[in-house]
Amino acid sequence: CTAISAGSSILKETSFPLVLIDEASQATETATLVPICHGCKQLVLCGDHCQLPPTVKSESPYSAGLKMSLFERLALYGLRPI
Repeated sequence: CTAISAGSSILKETSFPLVLIDEASQATETATLVPICHGCKQLVLCGDHCQLPPTVKSESPYSAGLKMSLFERLALYGLRPI
């Protein structure tokens, strides 16, 4: 399922012990947190934080700090991508 659909009421009883997010540098941080909050024990973020930023169509989220992906934030705080 997609990151956002992991929070759907249809999947509310479902846990996701392994979460793999492809093109993680193009997803907003809040979108990636949705499946992580559903029982994630292992997380794999695939992508390149130096390439395209998260896709946000509205300018207002930029003031809320949503222009940075979780992938980029983790790299910024010293977690080395492999």
